Amino acid sequence: MRSRRGVTLIELLVAMALAGLVAVFVVGWILHAARMSHASQARDDRDQDLAIARKALLEDGTRGHVLEVSTESWTLERLRGNAPSDTVLWSVDGGFLRRNGAPELPSDTILESRIVPAFAGEDPDADAWSQCDLDLDGKVDDQFLSRLTSLEWTLHVRHRSFPTGTPVDDTIRLAIPLQGPG
Repeated sequence: MRSRRGVTLIELLVAMALAGLVAVFVVGWILHAARMSHASQARDDRDQDLAIARKALLEDGTRGHVLEVSTESWTLERLRGNAPSDTVLWSVDGGFLRRNGAPELPSDTILESRIVPAFAGEDPDADAWSQCDLDLDGKVDDQFLSRLTSLEWTLHVRHRSFPTGTPVDDTIRLAIPLQGPG
């Protein structure tokens, strides 16, 4: 009887093929987990950006005095205790929601934006702009600023979807309560 002292070439090839298949599955699983982790982080980052923008809009609206409102932007004066007041401009420019020029939602491209004012003592069913922009310059007339109670800012945005990275269009509605003019 002859003793076996090694493996045959066929056994070695079968073992290598099985090890290769296992390696392919393990690497595929690792790559999938990394993509899902990246997608989850990107979603969290976008949600955090949106929460920060909402908070800044809320704080500015409730702590500032509205100076001007148009269909695309609004300006307010923010009082800061004993420090001098500063002016804050919220606008959409270059495809970004901006606060004093700095982008607030860097993960989204703004495709379209529209601000709709709400007033105390106005007909809620009528078009707000036809009631407050009598000179048709695209801005709330000064005599209506004192009755402003809130703004609704509708943003049509495009952001990358997760995890594929393909763009997805979305609508964000931001309700901004206002303190009113000085």
